[in-house]
Parts: sequence; C-alpha cells; structure tokens
Amino acid sequence: MPWPPKVLRQFALVPQNPAEKEFHGPYNKLLNILFPADTDFTVCPQYQEIDSSRTADFLVTYEVLLRNRPVFILELKAPAELVYISTRQKADDQMRKRVADLRGK
Repeated sequence: MPWPPKVLRQFALVPQNPAEKEFHGPYNKLLNILFPADTDFTVCPQYQEIDSSRTADFLVTYEVLLRNRPVFILELKAPAELVYISTRQKADDQMRKRVADLRGK
C-alpha cells in the first residue's frame, strides 16, 4: 500500500539533520491516517519534559488506544540519537519501561 500524498508531503518537509520536533507533524498525520478518528481508535500524543537546561526539550510518545486500551506506542527520536548501539539500547529500555507502565493502567 503506497502512502497517501498528504503523508508523503509532511515527511518531505523534514529538513536534513532534523531535530526530533521536526517529526511531530508527519507522524501525527501518519498515525491519524492509519488510525482514523471516525473509528474506535484514538491517537494520543504524550509530551514529557526532559530534565534539561533547554526549556523546549520534550520527549514525545504517541499512544494509540482502542476503546481506551493501548495497542500501539511510538516514541520519536532524532535519527542522530540512534546511530550508536548504546543509544538504541537506551531507546529500547525506555520503551520497555513505558510498556510496563501501561500494563499497570
């Protein structure tokens, strides 16, 4: 299935060497096409401030719920953060903790 032009246009707007925030719009568009608002799915962006001296540094996780039960989680990372095995391991650990937290809901 090819991606709709509206989704491709959003991803085409992402600049070279993007920051994580450059992906918020494209992934929001993609998830809302894959999980339409007129279904029982709900796409919920979650914003968590990261302990940082930069005030606009946020971790963005999208949760997709089906009748208020989580069925899909997407955590955005800038591509540069996933270059090394150690940073990919850290991202994997974060997601595993998030899933464990969701099980408790």
